[in-house]
Amino acid sequence: MSKSSNKDKKPSLKAKNLSARLCAVQALYQVMQNKQPIKDVANEFIERRLDAEINGEKLLTPDPVVFKAILCGVDEYFLELETIVIAHFQQGKEDGNKSIEPLLKAVLLCAAYELFSRQDIDSPIIINDYLNVTHAFYEQGEVSLVNGIIDAISKSVRD
Repeated sequence: MSKSSNKDKKPSLKAKNLSARLCAVQALYQVMQNKQPIKDVANEFIERRLDAEINGEKLLTPDPVVFKAILCGVDEYFLELETIVIAHFQQGKEDGNKSIEPLLKAVLLCAAYELFSRQDIDSPIIINDYLNVTHAFYEQGEVSLVNGIIDAISKSVRD
């Protein structure tokens, strides 16, 4: 009997969703940094960039429907989500004026959108995936910060 290679395995829905979340964060960051229309960036990612690499590792091809839903949702509810994210970010800060680094803000906005809009997905699943996304870009300190913020957001929008 021959062993099947990893290439023969079909990616799980969970893995494709995690990849979609990671790509949504990257795309949102690009939108915020370059002031590009979200639909243009979403189409660019779907057409050319969904086979990307991070830190030399090829990403699993994400679910394009989940990817686009997150981006379009963040775009539609941007002001409300930004208000929620900033309020939770500033809680416990001695100087309430500290700004959020753009990539961190993209993570928090995407997570807040899903916690708010995807009531069909348990909070711990969304939180865990966004912590994994944060690990792709940051060290443990930022991951802990994101964990605290999105946990608080989850409690405020779901309870």
